[in-house]
Amino acid sequence: MTHNELWLTYHQASRCNKPATTQLVELEFQNEKLTDLEDVLEHLFCQGFVEAQHRSLSYWENHDGQRLNPSHSLEELLTEGAGKCPQSALRLVIVMFTTHKNATPAVTQRVKLCHAQEAKLEIIAHLTNHIFRNGYLAARYRTVVTWQGTCGRKIGEHEKLDALLAAGEGLSDTSSLRLIIDFAIARGVEMLEMK
Repeated sequence: MTHNELWLTYHQASRCNKPATTQLVELEFQNEKLTDLEDVLEHLFCQGFVEAQHRSLSYWENHDGQRLNPSHSLEELLTEGAGKCPQSALRLVIVMFTTHKNATPAVTQRVKLCHAQEAKLEIIAHLTNHIFRNGYLAARYRTVVTWQGTCGRKIGEHEKLDALLAAGEGLSDTSSLRLIIDFAIARGVEMLEMK
């Protein structure tokens, strides 16, 4: 085992009574080195190991069940012994929610603006569209999402992304922008579609 590989297991709520799937991930892919857990997550979704729709429902834990920060350095984790073998594999927890969606834990994830398919993400609406275009959330939720800043301030879809970043919003896990899904409205829409 070198510092170029990481063991991880997938833990899905829908498979809680079945053994977790273990995978060895190469930390260098197409001449690009994965440096933190967010890079690994991006790699897993880009490769199709996990469906993009589960991205907003996924978070990391160490083998003892302690939740990990997505910007945690892989080198540091490997030095501490985490992910070096199947017994110390990191856990990618994928939450599958039911009708009680309000109890779903918040998940912080990074969107790399330089890798976005669009020419430029100029306003929040472009970022929202990027999230839905890539299948990170089901399209039916597009009409029931809003954004909040770090202090709970409602952010309009017309606001400039560069201005928010310059003000310190969305630059780290602790100052992340929040995409809020109003599941009460979404549930009502689903009920109407069923009739």
